[in-house]
Amino acid sequence: MLAKTSFVLMLSLVFSLVGRAESLDVSGPWEVTLAEPQTTSAWQQIRLPGTLDDYQIGAPLALKPELTIPVLAHLQRRFTYIGPAWFRRSVDIPARWTGKTITLELERVLWESRVFVDGREVSRADSLSTPQRHDLSSALTPGHHELVVQIDNREIHRDVSLHIDRYEVPESFPAAHAYTNHTQTMWNGVLGSLRLRAGDRVAVERLAIFPKLGSEPRLEVAVTCTNAGSQPIARTLLLKLRCLTDAKSGQPAIAEMRQPCEVPAGGGTVRVNWTLPRTVAVEPWDEFSPVLYQLEATLVDVASAAPSSVIATFGFREIAARDGAFRLNGHRIFLRGDLECATFPLTGYPPTDVPGWRKLLGQAKNWGLNHLRFHSWCPPEAAFTAADELGLYLQIELPHWSLAVGKDPTTWRFLQDEADRIVAEYGNHPSFLLFSMGNELEGDFAQLNALVQRLRASDPRRLHTATTFSFQEGHGKAPGPADEYLITQYTADGWIRGQGVFNDQPPAFDADYRSALTKIAVPVISHEIGQYAVYPDLREIERYTGNLVPLNFVAIRDDLARKGLLPLASQFTAASGRLAALLYKEEIERALRTPQLDGFQLLQLQDFPGQGTALVGLLNAFWESKGVVSPEEFREACSPVTPLARFPKAVYERGDVFRAKIEIANFFHDLPSAEVTWTVRDTADRTLGTGTFGPVRLEQGGAHEVGEIALAIPAEGEAAQWRLEVAIRGMPYHNHWNLWIYPRGIRAVPANVRLVTTLDDAQRALAAGERVLFAPPIDAIKGIEGKFVPVFWSPVHFPKQPGTMGLLCDPAHPALRGFPTEFHSDWQWWDPALRSRSVVLDGVTATPIVRVIDNFLRNHSLANVFEARVGNGRLLFCAIDIATDLENRPVARQLRASLLRYAASPEFAPPSSLTADELSSMIVHQQP
Repeated sequence: MLAKTSFVLMLSLVFSLVGRAESLDVSGPWEVTLAEPQTTSAWQQIRLPGTLDDYQIGAPLALKPELTIPVLAHLQRRFTYIGPAWFRRSVDIPARWTGKTITLELERVLWESRVFVDGREVSRADSLSTPQRHDLSSALTPGHHELVVQIDNREIHRDVSLHIDRYEVPESFPAAHAYTNHTQTMWNGVLGSLRLRAGDRVAVERLAIFPKLGSEPRLEVAVTCTNAGSQPIARTLLLKLRCLTDAKSGQPAIAEMRQPCEVPAGGGTVRVNWTLPRTVAVEPWDEFSPVLYQLEATLVDVASAAPSSVIATFGFREIAARDGAFRLNGHRIFLRGDLECATFPLTGYPPTDVPGWRKLLGQAKNWGLNHLRFHSWCPPEAAFTAADELGLYLQIELPHWSLAVGKDPTTWRFLQDEADRIVAEYGNHPSFLLFSMGNELEGDFAQLNALVQRLRASDPRRLHTATTFSFQEGHGKAPGPADEYLITQYTADGWIRGQGVFNDQPPAFDADYRSALTKIAVPVISHEIGQYAVYPDLREIERYTGNLVPLNFVAIRDDLARKGLLPLASQFTAASGRLAALLYKEEIERALRTPQLDGFQLLQLQDFPGQGTALVGLLNAFWESKGVVSPEEFREACSPVTPLARFPKAVYERGDVFRAKIEIANFFHDLPSAEVTWTVRDTADRTLGTGTFGPVRLEQGGAHEVGEIALAIPAEGEAAQWRLEVAIRGMPYHNHWNLWIYPRGIRAVPANVRLVTTLDDAQRALAAGERVLFAPPIDAIKGIEGKFVPVFWSPVHFPKQPGTMGLLCDPAHPALRGFPTEFHSDWQWWDPALRSRSVVLDGVTATPIVRVIDNFLRNHSLANVFEARVGNGRLLFCAIDIATDLENRPVARQLRASLLRYAASPEFAPPSSLTADELSSMIVHQQP
């Protein structure tokens, strides 16, 4: 098999103890070739852990930065290789390993590894989620050996992944995030630990710890032992329990127990039921108190000076689905969740070190989250360790996103084995709270349910579901027979996420989803809420200094530059980001207002750079803030304790009474005497109303109404923007909402302004040198259909949508002086946005006043309101309906008044010009 090594890589014998098993680190220098070793002498030096991408091995990137589907599909690898690669190095096995069980451990591999010792294949392994371990005992005798590992990153089990699917991109791609170029890449190499382990022939191999809380806490422990002999072996099992203060090991044991046991021939499991001494007070693990414990299991042999032992970290926690709710350690919890889709934009692969994951997961906590869903993949050990320390609740999924579940028996066997491997490897981690068999699965649900039932029966430490939602008929809207919880976007009785309703229903802040959940008897999590696209932040381009190239961002930047829009790029990001933040806030609050809902999973807090460049995050792909909203502001609506206000609308008229019911969602601790304050202020920070509710008792586990506000709005006055603020005195929990107040009555048209609705009237008035506010009927305007909600997910992935991204305007512009607004869309723009057209201004010099941000696939210059000189006349063009039903549309009425005031003023002096033909081209001409 092996060609003669061009140089000898002598292994530095660095030993460590894993438990009490001896370990030999084989990370460091290796050689690699992409050719069959027998046929080549072309070996290249690299270091493992690492990937071929790290060493620029493979085909170089050939794509150019263009607005095409291949470029916009995802970030691009600088170098790509899919296929087998051979890695080799020399090892020296010490004499003291004679007779021991020797295992090569490769922490993370895509997809299959085969191990050759001195030219002979000894072992092969296949996993996407857990370390691949190879028993090399028969081949690694004491002395010098050549070790070759073949890594094959080709797709082995096609039915694991989604290929030709319901989405509209004409592209076939593996989409389970364990194996895809859309987020992490389909890299080739080895990540994490590489080591040889020498274990005794009779040894502890693994612990499964089942903590039980109650008046007498206890541990049920399954101790898996190896026994290479042909006879049972008698030993004494010694268990030592330690509490990890500040997550540091080395503390003395707080309890010990000994139990005689017999290890069966060939190995087996020793089961222990240990009721802890009354002197030991254990502290449950949760997000607020992530206290960890360590259990050391030792097989004591009086004849052995180095007994075999294994140490496992765990937490005392119990999760249950009871009375339709999640109960952690007996208390109701609410999951404030996000997705982690294996997006690592520098390396293209996940970190395997705890600090790397602690930084990422720490950001999730900093933004108010307590939950992370790993979409169709399972992270490495370090992610679980960091989540344990930080108190994050994890949902792990099989590497599975398929429309043909169970169709291929080999694939299905792999997935069942993978589920068992995940539970065996990571099952002790208290953060591993939920386990799903994959994302949006379709196919044979009988097999999925059978797998869930088997996993539940064998290991009840977490809750299980057959799929994270499903579009398959008869599934997805209600739990299946094996599901302990349900993840869905709707039930048979309606939507439970805002994407289904925000464009169709007027803004209402007293709405919730309770009517859709009355028939569901298990805990429910809303599926992938959000997906509100934010315009690309082109400042990110310089951040890509690693294995991936943001060719999509470069193509967008170049297109903007050609169209003269590049100076506006950062404003597009900021304005679309503020709109997305607004929608995410209402999504989360609506979930918290729903008594029967048990959590949400955002899609997502950070960008998803694949599937057509889905930049749906308030953070970028590096988990860094885009600067559009601070974590402090985001936490106002996303915290363990969240003030809520129920009120029916955002827009009021002078003389109305503003009424709101104030609630506090409390998933922290019981608050026996909370004082809740409320204040209404205007933009000059003048207090218009204030009050206090309480002291009130706020029990942990739901939302509590604490009082009602009734504030009379003065009948006289100009248009105004107000702000309702609610806080809990002496605590860091507060929240706010904007309100808009408009005068009643329709403003008369000034004598020096012509308000016209037809092109003929506009052109005659302009030719006469008049001031013209041209507001044609919406269906008479050529342009893009108006929407309030921005692009869903990606304009590339879902091209059949209007696909704009909110408004951009200058609040100080005199045309908007009578129309209080921020620079971006807010709820008062809902009605105007839906009754509008976005006029394409490409190639014309008209000056936008209210811009519409186009999606990055088109990058048109769009406007709802613009101005220009036309001949001797002055034109103010409004592509928003400011003419119909004004008695019932106060926002349109006030916008009309503000535009008329501007058109009549000396400030109306358009800096640009438009020809009559250009104006005519913007109007649909009816045949006579």
